[in-house]
Amino acid sequence: MAIIFDLGRVVVSWDPVAIVSSVMGPAEAEILADRLFNHPDWLEVDRGTLSLHTMARQAEARTGLSAAQNLAILQAVPASLLPDPAMVRLIEELHGAGHVLYALSNMGHASIDWLEQHQPFWRFFSGKVVSARVRMMKPEPDIYRYLLVSFDLKAEECLFIDDSAANVAAAEALGLRGLLFTDAKMCRKYMIEQKFLPI
Repeated sequence: MAIIFDLGRVVVSWDPVAIVSSVMGPAEAEILADRLFNHPDWLEVDRGTLSLHTMARQAEARTGLSAAQNLAILQAVPASLLPDPAMVRLIEELHGAGHVLYALSNMGHASIDWLEQHQPFWRFFSGKVVSARVRMMKPEPDIYRYLLVSFDLKAEECLFIDDSAANVAAAEALGLRGLLFTDAKMCRKYMIEQKFLPI
């Protein structure tokens, strides 16, 4: 069985409010995070069609910050993507049990580049598809098809794990088995119940 993991909020942390707070302080961090990251521009960064510098300039009016301040927040994102130790242990065990692992993530260039350079968990993965590099994004069907074709996978032999219900539903519509992720404990319980791991 091929097991396909989302990255943000599954394998690594993704906390926009904490990112903003680390750069600008806690005052209005929630508001600023919402105005920066819950916006179509951030999706275009993930798609690889908008640079961080351009987003920082375009965000000035809605955040009330200078382009330089916006950019400082955006550039703090990659180093904030810290692996969940419990998930890394689970990934290592699944790899050791003979499962082939892949990553499928909506993520911008800077973030995936940083993770590749700084995190050793990639040794357990046989491949990855990242939105910015293919100009496609979950839950668009084409990015799932791209992964299946790229790694010669059969949909019915894949399990896809994501914290987004929409992303899981899109995978299931293409014939993959889906698991809506909540936390590492739940994920481990599922793997044991489905006999992906020994008890």
